[in-house]
Amino acid sequence: MKPIKHAVKSILATAVLAVGVSSAQAAPTTALYLTMDGSGSISGAQFTQQITSYVTALNNVFTATPALFGKVAIGGGIFGANFSQFFATQEITDATILGNLTSALSALDPGRGGINTGATAIGDAITLSANALTAYETSLGADIKLLIDVTTDGANNLGSNPATVADAVTPPIDSVNCLGIGGAANCSWVGTSGTNFGNAADFVAFQGALEAKLKQEFDVPEPGTLAVLGLGLLGMVASRRKQ
Repeated sequence: MKPIKHAVKSILATAVLAVGVSSAQAAPTTALYLTMDGSGSISGAQFTQQITSYVTALNNVFTATPALFGKVAIGGGIFGANFSQFFATQEITDATILGNLTSALSALDPGRGGINTGATAIGDAITLSANALTAYETSLGADIKLLIDVTTDGANNLGSNPATVADAVTPPIDSVNCLGIGGAANCSWVGTSGTNFGNAADFVAFQGALEAKLKQEFDVPEPGTLAVLGLGLLGMVASRRKQ
């Protein structure tokens, strides 16, 4: 009996997330930190495209799966040679808070005022992103999944080695992931600390790749998966009734 009950609960949990039904929770289950490249190898037009991709991807993911509201917290920072946080990690409870996040993204200066664009310090950015996430988790007083989401069009060329840093911060960080943009991007430092999502072909293709990555990080099931899970649930119920 117990294996059947556990399987049914798992199917129901996935189905609930997919259709957008959720119950009130004291704390989100996942906190994601968007660690975005703002170095000088990215032109003003490319930076604007990158921001548009982030805003579109986030809106699409939450619109398609509204059950994510209240389950996910997001923060973000931009890096070059230095690092600047543009959105303090907070729970995305509703469309208003999501709008605050996307507005903060849209307000970033294409000229990247406040960011030294002369280098790409990925390792240092990971350290500061990890500090922000762990401080947020401490403020909750709850143990949740912590993810760092690096996007870059280049390779680390200043400061700490990102491979060393990523290994050092996991745990308490659960995963340090990377998505590259273009052929010059180097996410090979990820190793066993997280997931290397490969490279989007260019800044135009970045939006689709980012959206798919966010869905995977948030455990959002594809529509076909939901249909299969629903059939499995019905089969289990029918089998139980026969018994």
